[in-house]
Amino acid sequence: MTFNMTKYFRDSIASKLRIDFKNNEFAVASINEIQYGKTDKKHFDRLQNKKKFSQQTLPVILIVKSIKTIFDGQEKKYDKHELDDLNGIYYVPATLTSEGVLEPSDNKYPWIAREHLTPIIDQDIAVGSLNDFDEFFSDNFYRLKKMSSWEEYYTFVCDMYEQVTKTKITANLVNGMELDEKIYIIRDETINSTAALLKLYDHLLTSDLSQHTLYQNFMKQEVTPLTPLLADNSSNMKKHLGQMGGEYPLSPSQRECLHHFNAMDEGEILAVNGPPGTGKTTLLQSLVANLFVERAIKKETAPVIVASSTNNQAVTNIIESFGKMEKQWTESDLETRWITGVDSFAVYFPSISKEEEAKRKGFQFTNPRGKHFFDKLESEDNIKESTVKMLNACKDYFGQAFTDILECESAIWERLTEVNGIRESLLSVMEEFNQQFTSEYDMETYIEILGRQRVQLEEQYNAISARIDEWIAHFNKLPKMIRWFGFLPNFKKRKEDRIRYFIQPEETYINESMNEDEIISIYSKKTQDIRNEMENLKSLESKVIDLTTKYKDYIRKLVDLKIVSSNDVNMNSLCGLNEFLDTTAKYASFWLAVHYYECRWLQARRLTDNQKGKNFPNVLQRMYENLSMVSPCFVMTFYQLPKMLLAYDNGKEHYLYDYIDLLIVDEAGQVSPEIAACSFSLAKRAVVVGDVHQIEPVWNINKSLDISLALSSGVINSIEEFDKLSDLGLNTSGSSIMKVACKSCRYEKYSDRGLFLSEHRRCYDEIIEYCNRLVYKGNLKPKRGKAALDDDNKIASLSIKPLGHVQVTTAHSQKRAGSRYNEKEASKIAEWLNENFSAIKESYQGEEEKMLVGIITPFKAQVSVIKNKLSKELRTLVDVGTVHTFQGGERKIIIMSTVYGHNDGCFFIDANKSLLNVAVSRAKDSFLAFGDMGCLSNSESKPSSLLKRMTVKMHDFPMLNYN
Repeated sequence: MTFNMTKYFRDSIASKLRIDFKNNEFAVASINEIQYGKTDKKHFDRLQNKKKFSQQTLPVILIVKSIKTIFDGQEKKYDKHELDDLNGIYYVPATLTSEGVLEPSDNKYPWIAREHLTPIIDQDIAVGSLNDFDEFFSDNFYRLKKMSSWEEYYTFVCDMYEQVTKTKITANLVNGMELDEKIYIIRDETINSTAALLKLYDHLLTSDLSQHTLYQNFMKQEVTPLTPLLADNSSNMKKHLGQMGGEYPLSPSQRECLHHFNAMDEGEILAVNGPPGTGKTTLLQSLVANLFVERAIKKETAPVIVASSTNNQAVTNIIESFGKMEKQWTESDLETRWITGVDSFAVYFPSISKEEEAKRKGFQFTNPRGKHFFDKLESEDNIKESTVKMLNACKDYFGQAFTDILECESAIWERLTEVNGIRESLLSVMEEFNQQFTSEYDMETYIEILGRQRVQLEEQYNAISARIDEWIAHFNKLPKMIRWFGFLPNFKKRKEDRIRYFIQPEETYINESMNEDEIISIYSKKTQDIRNEMENLKSLESKVIDLTTKYKDYIRKLVDLKIVSSNDVNMNSLCGLNEFLDTTAKYASFWLAVHYYECRWLQARRLTDNQKGKNFPNVLQRMYENLSMVSPCFVMTFYQLPKMLLAYDNGKEHYLYDYIDLLIVDEAGQVSPEIAACSFSLAKRAVVVGDVHQIEPVWNINKSLDISLALSSGVINSIEEFDKLSDLGLNTSGSSIMKVACKSCRYEKYSDRGLFLSEHRRCYDEIIEYCNRLVYKGNLKPKRGKAALDDDNKIASLSIKPLGHVQVTTAHSQKRAGSRYNEKEASKIAEWLNENFSAIKESYQGEEEKMLVGIITPFKAQVSVIKNKLSKELRTLVDVGTVHTFQGGERKIIIMSTVYGHNDGCFFIDANKSLLNVAVSRAKDSFLAFGDMGCLSNSESKPSSLLKRMTVKMHDFPMLNYN
């Protein structure tokens, strides 16, 4: 079945599909213009968005055939298939010159949208068969290679269409569907990003899939059986060896994820549901640091760790976070690099088109041929400089001279193991203290308590001894006649009377009928009990003192090593100690591991001149082994990842399967399964972090085609089985890597598959409460606090509340090129910002101005309208975009333009909860909705209804202007 799944995913990627261009800028031409290759030259300026560039040509796509939208009166009339506006069928890549002349495209070829080719479930919308298309392309590909004129290209375009559809290209009807006479021209922004994925899938189809354990785990059509969650105990704590950041300890849910990561077997997938603001980046850093330190302690090669996603924003966020380490110690240079040419723990593998951006942002970037960062890193000059720097750094840190790098390596490794040993010993001491004694008090306080208890016992013993003497004296004072004849009734009564009045109120265990021996016997037993208790207490006190001494000795060692600043460290619990060690011993261990591997790198074998630029297996392995020692995390998109491990050997290309020690998938809720699945064959283990309640992937195919591909590849045997495939997340028209990972993960939290990061620290509690109610079932734990209780609330003086709205009354929004906009609403937003941005900036003195305000809207057309309304200065300081633009980002204040008028409804806003979830959770201090609140739903189940109920009307705010 893994083979069938591989073919299914491969075919899903290979499907050439229609382009949704109704929201894009487009020009319109006729069939005659296309035939003769000459259009209006105004199209050129329009399609490059009216921006003037030096180049005189523009890549375009001609939508030669599209299904006509029919209107009945003023209403759009859909057929039974409910096809969208501007539904393209036949696409022809071309080049448009500034004079309006069309030329053949280089290396791009015409295609008919796969969802209109059989085999497909809905035969009524088919215009031909895939077999006919493939046959034509195979038989006529040579014509494309020899082509030199537009006339030849147009002939090829006509032949393809007519052979596949059995219909003339001039006809406006195909298979009963009426076609649009217009030909649409759009700017070609497509790139052949999937070529590397297809190549890997094709190779997988020829390999032994049973050898790829992780890949099989991902592809299996069954849910992994659940196992109990691991406890936060000493055994699991001891496996947490290193921490990349030293400012804050891990949160409880981050620590839980780390424990389960440390328990992973080869081939296992760990899914981590990470809502916004819950520390996903910190968790990823911790996983990398822990594995890095573990390998260093064992003197093994550095791990090959790859972090990937589908979009460059997600991967560059990782790169930026791995380069921002706040220094914690001033007395040593442990937290600096002891070699030259490296300034981050991440190295970027961008596409060629992204290299300039990477250079501009100052990223460390390279490629599988070792260009850029790797070349400079491994240069003879850099190695010489790094050797000198390492020797000097070790001399400064250890206070002694070193003659060679091997001595440095040995000293660093011994220090690393020493620090790690101290960490483990401290945990063992605290574990013993908590298990045998108490976690209510710290050790020294408990010793004081035991001392006081011992004094109290001594006082009790002395008091009993004194009381025995009193009783003996009392009996001795009795008249002789009473003592001698006390057994006689008359004398007995007199004796009992004398004993009765001597009994103290607390001596309930004594009565007047007892004789002297009986009373002394009772007190004798009491003194024995106290002596036993004192002996136990003394032993207990001795053990606690011994543990305290050991604890202090270990802390003193950390002080001597300049890892802890003071001996005065009181911890009363294992968890508290473990948090303390996150920012001290584990943090130091990470940096010591960094320097250990820097030494290993300085002594490593280098690529020869003949090897450089080659992709032989031994060359790639040498390159990645050296890179991983200085920059432990390789970062790239899934479109680039297969290229990283494509090797050439014995005249053939093949892949270094199962080579990556750890594959990290970030923003996994945005990654469609077929895009990432093949890369799982290149790794041993995977941690998948994402949020199914964030923005969904852009799926390549629709459900109808998805079912067809699943059937034709043998993944399912009937249409009815498709629902099971969807439930497992293994379909390609409505799922994500996150959903598949949850299916494959053996843990469950809050009745959902996968672990869950729960502590939220980004937004004020009032803001994130919206998201908590909307999608997270109350499982988020707000940690920042309420805005109303924050004395440092920067915008309280401006009367801006955490959740608010401005009523902008409009009956209807407008449409342009299929996208909505609202001019009045855009004007109100611009007016408010133009008037108040200076006050906001004043409140956030010292903060980066571009991080203060962001404007989110569901529609691209509204983006451009708002930008045009803003002042020239604010256009450079305030980002305006759709919710996708802000995915993974944050601002102090987020303004949302709802666009709809009160007679429009708000279908798009309510169509998916993820839109408002992402929009609201971008706001750290305030989320403000601008628009007609009448458009928001009154149904309690709708996202917009909850927003309407939770936001405060802005007329309560004196800061704001109203007209």
